Amino acid sequence: MRTFVIGLVAATMALARPVLAAEPEGQGYGVGMNSCATFANLYKAQPELTENIYYAWAEGFMSGMNFEATTLYQPARNLAGINMESAKIEIRAYCDAHPLLPYYGAVIALYLEQPALPKNSN
Repeated sequence: MRTFVIGLVAATMALARPVLAAEPEGQGYGVGMNSCATFANLYKAQPELTENIYYAWAEGFMSGMNFEATTLYQPARNLAGINMESAKIEIRAYCDAHPLLPYYGAVIALYLEQPALPKNSN
């Protein structure tokens, strides 16, 4: 069991290390900065682990976009209705079609498909 946990932690750390070669330094952090091709290669090797790590990043990223929208008095998106399994399929399809683009592009596309909430009136 201990070996499994150590392996899981090592794999998680390796997947969580961003590849920022094409991104300006400091623009963003995490696995979402990786290219779709990197995601696809990691997904082929370890589908469940890769997708869980990347999708957790995607959820945080979309929540952050919603937070930014509300602070700028813009409409946020309704994230409550996202079906996780369908979203993962959409992201994989986007990445398959756009391997050279960053993973966050797939997440932004998913985010923009969600219905807008009323503007924050505070």
